Amino acid sequence: MKSDAKKHSLTESPEFPETWTRVLDDVLPAFVKERFSPSESWKKKPFDKEDVNFFSKGLIELSEFFTVERDGSKLPNYFTTARFRSSYFLYFFGLQGAKFLTLFDRYPKAIEAALSHATETGVFRVVDVGSGPGTASLALLVFLLDGLRSADRRPLTLPFSIELVWIDQNGTILKDGEILLGKILELYPEITGDVRAILDDRSWWKHPKDFGFNASLVLFGNVLNECPDDPRIFQQGLAPFLRDPKGGGVLLIEPAFKSASQRLAGIRNELTLTQDPLIPWGPCLHAGTCPLTEGRDWCHFSIPAKLPGSFFKKFSIKLGGIREWLKFSFLWVATRESKKAATPPKGWVRIISDPLRTQQGLQNQVCRPERFTYVKTPHRPFHRGDIIRDPLLPSNPSTRRN
Repeated sequence: MKSDAKKHSLTESPEFPETWTRVLDDVLPAFVKERFSPSESWKKKPFDKEDVNFFSKGLIELSEFFTVERDGSKLPNYFTTARFRSSYFLYFFGLQGAKFLTLFDRYPKAIEAALSHATETGVFRVVDVGSGPGTASLALLVFLLDGLRSADRRPLTLPFSIELVWIDQNGTILKDGEILLGKILELYPEITGDVRAILDDRSWWKHPKDFGFNASLVLFGNVLNECPDDPRIFQQGLAPFLRDPKGGGVLLIEPAFKSASQRLAGIRNELTLTQDPLIPWGPCLHAGTCPLTEGRDWCHFSIPAKLPGSFFKKFSIKLGGIREWLKFSFLWVATRESKKAATPPKGWVRIISDPLRTQQGLQNQVCRPERFTYVKTPHRPFHRGDIIRDPLLPSNPSTRRN
């Protein structure tokens, strides 16, 4: 695993596992062509320009659906049709996976806590809520296996079994993901051990129950943006995961939309403003009330990224241009056991805006408990996601921390 030197940086380009490129360039195109081609004669042929043109039609339609804020109570199940499932695999799987991979890379202590829990229990159990085909947990699997394998590919037996628990309302996409899991594991012939997916076909927010999982890590991907804005969802669906997490805690990633981000901020306040508060691994550098829970501003990040995958690039061009940024909001809740490790460093604050023109000149917003303040933008501009020495502390000049 990487050192903790970059753990709070949200402005540097992420590094992606070597095998992730093979998944996007080799495994996924072949998988989609074999599973979704309308003609038997197509299925065994290499994925080419003709396939890009064919599958782009459904991708453009699905992209239009994804790029607006949605009312979860009226949300159609877009995984019921083959054209949308294939489009998801060819583009959105890589895009969403990259967001999770970025944060796995940025918060190594959280990953270490998850691995420590797995070593103690003998099972690295990942609960992936709103999983689709297991996007977030498959990205984690590649991240872990690439980190465990040796440079000379010597045989390695996993020190624990791996269980990927997938919860989604569409059973077909879960089965697609299970097949894809097998194909990804073929990329690691030197690694042996029990790796399996557990499929849970249901709408988690409509039928909450005691999940009873002793998970090393819980992942949520775009679920708040795709379910009704109902307080019972937090009380009945999210609370079992969030109030007493284990291992690496709970990571929620949402689109960079105002509504989804402010729902995350509200959940964060529910967890931190108690007598025994939970501490976030990120993005917060304080444990007070979030100043962006309501109002015109919201907490989100734009991270420069050179996303891997030659076919991903071709589909990006079909959608209007090469994807150069990862945009999302997130909350990573630490466990009570990891509270000390997750406690924000003293004397640092996070920039939560790009440079803004004000009457005082160019300034950036700085996140503080219950409010945000402004700091003068230096000659080398601060950007959203930077962390700096707190300018209100006399001994701390406003310097960027990389």
